Amino acid sequence: MTLIRKIALGSIVPAVLLAIWWAMSLQSSVVPSIGSVVEVLMNPSVAPADLDTTSITAGAQISILRVVLGFGLAGITGIVAGFLIGLSRTSREIFAPAMSVAMAISPIAWLPVSIIVFGLATPASVLFGDEAWRYNTLDQLSFAVVAVIWYGAFFPVALNTAAGVRGVRRAHMETVRVLGAGRMQMLTKVILPASMPAIFTGLRLGGGIAWRVIVAAEIFPGTRSGLGYMISASHEIGEYRYAFAAIIVIGAIGLVLDGGFRLLAWRVGHWQAKER
Repeated sequence: MTLIRKIALGSIVPAVLLAIWWAMSLQSSVVPSIGSVVEVLMNPSVAPADLDTTSITAGAQISILRVVLGFGLAGITGIVAGFLIGLSRTSREIFAPAMSVAMAISPIAWLPVSIIVFGLATPASVLFGDEAWRYNTLDQLSFAVVAVIWYGAFFPVALNTAAGVRGVRRAHMETVRVLGAGRMQMLTKVILPASMPAIFTGLRLGGGIAWRVIVAAEIFPGTRSGLGYMISASHEIGEYRYAFAAIIVIGAIGLVLDGGFRLLAWRVGHWQAKER
């Protein structure tokens, strides 16, 4: 009964939104009908005939790949930076002011700077030069786009990791030290496990930002695919059914991403509630 109640309550907002969408589509030539969008979603592997872009399936794959690359780099560098800041007061005093300023700047604002720094370079252009066009997937992983995604995800991961490291109970550390543990054992057996819930919170926040940034970053010059690019391309010619379909897919993937991180965060941190 509880499950049915949760499903019923969770369906209220989507039902209201669908009703509003249906009503607006009846009175507007711009808002696509629900049926036309469903038709696009039911044929995800079919490339739009009137758009210079790939299918929704191919677009989602390249968007996910860009996010995985940028977010993966942010996760590695953010965790390392977080441990340095959390363990070292000197590092904290050096980097904290700069990070506070950088966090206040939207990742999208850095896109022009990223374009200046990296240009149109991709892994394919670096590895294969003029033959880059033969390696379409690698040629779509623009360094500029990946850098913007990294920038957006880095700070939540780094700051939450630092907070987790600094929040480790001193009593636990002193107890392990009395038992003869070395610095590496202290790090791997006490500090890392105790800070994992905060690290996963940072990864969850960073992943959400990375997924939101990709939509705007895919308007980057030279981009020819991705869900964000599909939204932009469909807007230019007024084919909004593809834009609505891409938005729905973006939301669905984001929901799965957030749910996965929530599950992982619970698995590594559920013991904290018992400890308290």
